[in-house]
Amino acid sequence: MSRVKQVSKLRLNGIVTKRSGFTLIEMVVALTILILSSQLLLATVKTLRQTTQLTQMERQNINWHISMIELDRFLDDAKFASLEYVGYGQQLTIVKQSKRRYTVTKVKKELVVSSADNGYMPLLDGVTRLKMTYHEPFIQLEIHLRDGAVYQHECFLEAYHETKKSN
Repeated sequence: MSRVKQVSKLRLNGIVTKRSGFTLIEMVVALTILILSSQLLLATVKTLRQTTQLTQMERQNINWHISMIELDRFLDDAKFASLEYVGYGQQLTIVKQSKRRYTVTKVKKELVVSSADNGYMPLLDGVTRLKMTYHEPFIQLEIHLRDGAVYQHECFLEAYHETKKSN
């Protein structure tokens, strides 16, 4: 019997047993499969993360445009009354044709339109900073969102001139 056969077979209490285990080639194949599958998993996670970011950016852009359309519609028949600093932020006061006063301001992390009657219309969420400037007849908004994006919008808004009735 050759030396290799003698090494591969052992006698244990008179019973011949064959040594079992993995060969070097089997281990290399298993490690290669493990490495390839982990690389595939990492690539999938990276693609998923990028897709999620793009989707969030698109959703944010859509929300921005919808909120500015709503603001433009609301300001259609409105006139500029004042722009003041209240607390830590600015407050735009407008007057509608019905002589009702409304304010556009940042409340907590939302851009909102509110009325004196406690009416409340949220326009945009995630606002960290709101800057408004009025150059007759336009109001300019600069809005910073929580993810660092900065949006600008300009609306037509005539100045409000109170007319007093004389007897």
